[in-house]
Amino acid sequence: MYPIKMLRPKQTGFTLLEILIALAVFSVVTLISYKGLESVAQTRTALDAEAKRWRDLSLVFDRMEEDVSQTVDRPWRDQGGVEQAAMRGTNKPERKDDQPLELIRLDRNRDAFHVAYRLKDARLELLLWNALDLGPREEPQVHVLLENIRGFEVSFLDTTSQWQASWPPAGNNKVPPRGVKIKLTLSDATTVQRIYTLP
Repeated sequence: MYPIKMLRPKQTGFTLLEILIALAVFSVVTLISYKGLESVAQTRTALDAEAKRWRDLSLVFDRMEEDVSQTVDRPWRDQGGVEQAAMRGTNKPERKDDQPLELIRLDRNRDAFHVAYRLKDARLELLLWNALDLGPREEPQVHVLLENIRGFEVSFLDTTSQWQASWPPAGNNKVPPRGVKIKLTLSDATTVQRIYTLP
């Protein structure tokens, strides 16, 4: 009889070197994936912020268009009792209460009310008064429309189709402008401009 030989099972598995190489490859792939996801997240955040900025700008310009299109030729009296034109404004204010754009417009009930826009502390503000003719202590409600605004310029189209930096023309409070041009300069020096015609 021949002796029976016991066969050892062949050992299988990974060597330490193979495991280290696999871990290194996995680490590199994970790092690349993380960087890619981080880049996508940053891009999306930037796009969302940019979309919000343009959406806010669009809403403000829509509001201005509504105000200008509803302008009514109704003079009003300032806090000193001096009669003012229905629309006035300037890019070179001589007094602290001069606004780049100030007007009288109609609301949905066809009632007239007093509106103004100004730039203060890098914020574009909307001013609303409860009365057309301003009393000595009459103060407006102030609403911040946009922040981080570097410039706010308003020009007025006269009857000879020339743009003027101030309105009304000297000595004539009765003539309304034919159009209004509004230019906003954003914090990154981007300028956005709109032109509105008056009814």
